[in-house]
Amino acid sequence: MILMETFAKVLEIFQDYLLRESCIEVLPTKWGYVRLYYEEPYRDSFDAALCRTPEELFEVLLDHVLAEREYRLSKEPIQSDGKTSAELKNVRDFYMARLRNDGV
Repeated sequence: MILMETFAKVLEIFQDYLLRESCIEVLPTKWGYVRLYYEEPYRDSFDAALCRTPEELFEVLLDHVLAEREYRLSKEPIQSDGKTSAELKNVRDFYMARLRNDGV
């Protein structure tokens, strides 16, 4: 389990991603934070995830980042499974390093 102090630190770690990803929004509630996902052209493509702890929010956002990256890699021509796995590992390692470096 990752020990985190605040939701604010998680949002800081994913700030660049959240600013460039137009279909995702993270909002505070009295129960924690909610990650909303809505893809504009697809009216049925709405999802919400309640994150009661900073750890949950980190995992939800990391999963979203990895899924988005995997989708983009699948669109590239001649992408080997090994290269895709290596790229996804690099993305995961990047966010885990930010987590450790930010002292969260």
